[in-house]
Amino acid sequence: MNRIILVGNGFDLAHGLPTSYKDFINWYFDKWAFRLLQCTQRIDKDVLCSFELLSGLHWSSFLFSWGSSIHRSEGHELINNLIIDKRHCNAVLCQFMQNIYKSLETKRWVDIENEYYKLLKPLASNYSSDPDLISVEAKKLNDELDYLTSLLIEYLNQVQSRYLTKYKNINPDIEDLIFEPININDISVETKSKLNEKTDDIDLIDDKYPNSIMILNFNYTKTADIDSCKNSVMEIKTNYIHGDLSNHKSIIFGYGDELDDDFKKIRDTNDNNLLNEIKSVRYMEAANYRELLEFIESDLFQIYIMGHSCGNSDRTLLNTLFEHKNCVTIKPFYHEREDGSDDYLNIVQNIMRNFNDMKMMRDKVVNKTFCQPLPQMKLQPNP
Repeated sequence: MNRIILVGNGFDLAHGLPTSYKDFINWYFDKWAFRLLQCTQRIDKDVLCSFELLSGLHWSSFLFSWGSSIHRSEGHELINNLIIDKRHCNAVLCQFMQNIYKSLETKRWVDIENEYYKLLKPLASNYSSDPDLISVEAKKLNDELDYLTSLLIEYLNQVQSRYLTKYKNINPDIEDLIFEPININDISVETKSKLNEKTDDIDLIDDKYPNSIMILNFNYTKTADIDSCKNSVMEIKTNYIHGDLSNHKSIIFGYGDELDDDFKKIRDTNDNNLLNEIKSVRYMEAANYRELLEFIESDLFQIYIMGHSCGNSDRTLLNTLFEHKNCVTIKPFYHEREDGSDDYLNIVQNIMRNFNDMKMMRDKVVNKTFCQPLPQMKLQPNP
């Protein structure tokens, strides 16, 4: 029996890395604040935003006229004030960035990939009304996502350089969980029944180590890199399914939900601009997805979820894993908050959306009794 470790952004957060989308967008606005402080013109813009000063002063003079408030505020707070201050500033955010900004303001978090897909779907629905115009709008949306992706790569490179070293960074307690023996209580009832028919002794796999482990890393950072196994009998491989920072061209940042009812409309437009950022298309550019398929076909496997929300942006891939005939268990390691609450049920609800067969889902997902929180550890910035 093998094991797959699904590593998502919560894995980096569990190590104290500021890798949430909120951290990233705040960094982007910090960059804008610094840029405007250096600006000698009345207007400046990029692919996502433009800021025009409506008074006669240049940006640097206007912002410095605010005095010490600049130094008391983070850059993103300064930009937020400029967006609100319509008397002195005309701040124009593209619809994509408007939605991201609104989500952060109202919910304090954002799913950038989902915001992208929410804008893509109506383009497909309205495609027949004006195909040429819709195609142009789709390309514009893709350009905005591509630009945001380039910024994300820049930001994560800075985070990785600041917090991670070329040596092992992973929390030892998490590493122990990755390599722990198989627990018979985790295995689905259907699998136990089938194994008993073959061996007459299900306990043959209890407390035994998996034969091979794949770290299926949905992040781009190297936090989860493990050079060797604690048990020399096991094989371990890391699969950067969405690419990694060492090769910017490998990065996949988009949406992947072929099970969604609207996806057929997108596909049937016969316009590649609407498919350009769909993950299942981008998977064809590298061997990572095929290597994953070969791994899950080779033997029975467990799934350990460490920091992955199992949201719809990866639904196509997750459905392939979760409903696969060789998948015997799905075990979420949940986040426990300071007040004692946790997100176990939230993860399970997201897992459910990746299933078509609800009976199978209830059998495969490990109940909370046999799950535990993902250990936390704050990595210190490099000197």
